Amino acid sequence: MARIIENNEPTPGARTTTEVMHEMMGGATGPITKVISERRSIRRHWRIAETVFMIVLDTLMILAACYLAYFLRFKTLLKNPVLDWLKQQIFGYYTSAAPDNNPKFSSYMLLWAGVVACLIIIFAMRRLYHIRLTGNWFRQAWSIVISTTIGMAFLITYFFFFQNTNQYDPDTLVPNSRLLIPFIWFATIVVLCTGRLIVSGVMGMLYRMGLGETRVLVVGSGRLGKMVMQCLAASPNLGFSVVGFLHDMTEPPGDFGRFKMLGTIDDIGMVIRSMQVDEVIIALPSHLNNHAIRSVKLCERLGASFKLIPDLYELNLSRIDMESIEGIPLLGIKQASLNTPQRIITRTIDIVISSLALIIGSPIYICIALAILFTSPGPIIYKQERVGLDGKHFKMLKFRSMYKDADQRLAQLLSQNEAQGPIFKMREDPRVTSVGRFIRRTSLDEIPQLFNVLKGEMSLVGPRPPLPREVAQYAEWQKGRLAIKPGCSGLWQIRGRSNISFDEGVLMDIYYIENWSLRLYIQILLRTIPAILFSRGAY
Repeated sequence: MARIIENNEPTPGARTTTEVMHEMMGGATGPITKVISERRSIRRHWRIAETVFMIVLDTLMILAACYLAYFLRFKTLLKNPVLDWLKQQIFGYYTSAAPDNNPKFSSYMLLWAGVVACLIIIFAMRRLYHIRLTGNWFRQAWSIVISTTIGMAFLITYFFFFQNTNQYDPDTLVPNSRLLIPFIWFATIVVLCTGRLIVSGVMGMLYRMGLGETRVLVVGSGRLGKMVMQCLAASPNLGFSVVGFLHDMTEPPGDFGRFKMLGTIDDIGMVIRSMQVDEVIIALPSHLNNHAIRSVKLCERLGASFKLIPDLYELNLSRIDMESIEGIPLLGIKQASLNTPQRIITRTIDIVISSLALIIGSPIYICIALAILFTSPGPIIYKQERVGLDGKHFKMLKFRSMYKDADQRLAQLLSQNEAQGPIFKMREDPRVTSVGRFIRRTSLDEIPQLFNVLKGEMSLVGPRPPLPREVAQYAEWQKGRLAIKPGCSGLWQIRGRSNISFDEGVLMDIYYIENWSLRLYIQILLRTIPAILFSRGAY
């Protein structure tokens, strides 16, 4: 779980509101301004050191990739008895270069130096060193693939125009070997992408320990601001620590789950100073543009970095389709609904994985059924009416984890509800059986829902199906989570389940619906496995 700075958490150099107001009114820079300036300087030096380190590391990894390419080309390809045998069987002959005719690795030193210099320059021009190391690894990998391909195109051009023969000539500046180019291309991509993955993991660990973290203040308490806080908190490896948010008067004041309200948008200067904020994310609705401009000016004056999120009807920017006609920008909205091929693919995945899970795990499920049968009276499978796609009702299946009179005893426990919103959650629910406590913590009680998936009532990924009494209490915006087929897992489940408030969970469900993609669907499926293994928020 990401680090969320609590209001009462001691902060180095932090001051009381009265002291901060005194400094601001007196016009003095004070020790707080000095601390903020020092933090900004440290962060700037950290970023510079990070960039220099990555350039040096990339240089070493490219040289390692060059050696790997050389080894594959001259040691493996030419002196491999298996390849010689295959060549003999397929083509009826084989040719193996004499050891003395193979150039040494040092003979290509000018080529290696040129490859390193060319790729580092291309990486810098394509802003690879501006991408956050713990950010999207796929984006980094794609940039490496494109940059390496461009670099190899230059290398191919060189060999084509200046050394257009593949015969070994000891008098040439760089020994000829056009077959070496694809090996360099392949080895560079593999080595650099693997290296970036390792660096990302190490940096994520350092960020979780608090080293080089960025203290973030979110300005805005609307849906946009809440989504920003959720995304930052869900990715602790990015190195952002959410200190809290400022209320924008669009909703009743108060904390948002684990995120603390630190004041109103008029208190931004005081909060930046007192909480030693490094970066401000301004997520205000369009009708508060004047406040957004004022916030930007205050950030500039106090030396805090800032980011602005445009309020385009609270749509994710990935849904914005932009083009221009004679320099005039035109904005359109991409349709987020699933098309026919996407529906076919997801439905196929649902059926295949559900069928395999039911078949492979059947001995375990039989043991669970017997344990339920012999430890408490009542049915093995519990059927509960839930609300699915477009408000249609269906019977959701689960292994029974409570005593058979659990529904009748619910009214007696409503006063002990530990959850916010229309849902009921209780960490130590007396209605749960001993077997039920185990299967709920391990999520094994939800296995029968795979039959709902096979019937088409649910999907493997989607919003959790709510109870009819819960839907009856939904606000209008919360009903948006019924616009897609409910799922066994979803963003809400992989980011904490019962540890997350109802409003946060609904926003995650709506985010998934509005930003659906096959990639996001598969990511949630893969992240469901560690979420189950570590039982995050399961009770």
